[in-house]
Amino acid sequence: MNITKRSKNVKEKIEKIFRSSRASGYMLSFNQFHGRERGSVDLSGDIVSAILSARARSIMFIGGADTGKTTMAEAAVGLLSRKWRTGALDLDMGQSHIGPPTTLAWGVAKGGFNGWEGIKAEELYFTGSLSPPGNLLPSIAGARLLMDSALKRCEKLVIDTTGLITEPVGRIYKQYKIDILSPDIVIGIEKGDELGHILDAYRKQRRPRVIMVEASEHAVLKTVASRTEWRASKFREYFRGGRTFTVRLASVGLRYTGEVELEGLSGRLFSFRDALGRDMALGYIVGADLKKKKLIVRSPLKKGAPVASIMIGRASVQL
Repeated sequence: MNITKRSKNVKEKIEKIFRSSRASGYMLSFNQFHGRERGSVDLSGDIVSAILSARARSIMFIGGADTGKTTMAEAAVGLLSRKWRTGALDLDMGQSHIGPPTTLAWGVAKGGFNGWEGIKAEELYFTGSLSPPGNLLPSIAGARLLMDSALKRCEKLVIDTTGLITEPVGRIYKQYKIDILSPDIVIGIEKGDELGHILDAYRKQRRPRVIMVEASEHAVLKTVASRTEWRASKFREYFRGGRTFTVRLASVGLRYTGEVELEGLSGRLFSFRDALGRDMALGYIVGADLKKKKLIVRSPLKKGAPVASIMIGRASVQL
């Protein structure tokens, strides 16, 4: 069997891990990030031994919303970055920590995890949406491109994902993400047996190794309102200090992450891409005159940046 179930005696196991000489020197206390309580972090002995293995380069965390998934990913980044050059790949475009909302991004953690603000985005990928449904291809394509890039520069890569696990789209999305990214380890954090329909299918496979963990009772519950306000604050921070200017469509390529739309573009988010297809910066449309083939936009893009194309998404800015 390739699926490891966690022992019932969680507290004793965690205390043993923190006392062990193997984990000491790598493990951080994750109860005091930024001086505020974040709840307990549960890295079981199975998880610690698995992710410390030299054979485990890529570790993916999967779980529903409010299961403590991201906090466990933070703990893994902190543990691994004490010894290896460790990357964090953030695939949650709705609650993104490394890049602005609607993007996937990765960055390098050095000497432990000291908050997401300490991880600079090495690369972004604009998905055009705040959630995967209706936008599965951009999110999976971007995940693969960023993972390939990160693994060229990192010894270990911790992958955080969205909380989408419901039938049928959550199952299909997560299973194909596992297939395409092919992580060495998948850590499933669940309440009850809510991930069985996704991860039981990998029971007989050699790869990935799947480790199941019960969701922490201390996981922080986020309301829809708090998630919306958090995204708005991230957008305000990102576009603060940006400039308003005109983009002439005759001089750049034009793509859409969804259907081609010629009206109702005010407020729509988009990305500037360079000649290699890499996302350089986001912007949002202030006004559009497609007859004259021009857009008035606001963006932190630097003057003179080599724009080859723009990618218009489905989501609108929330400020």
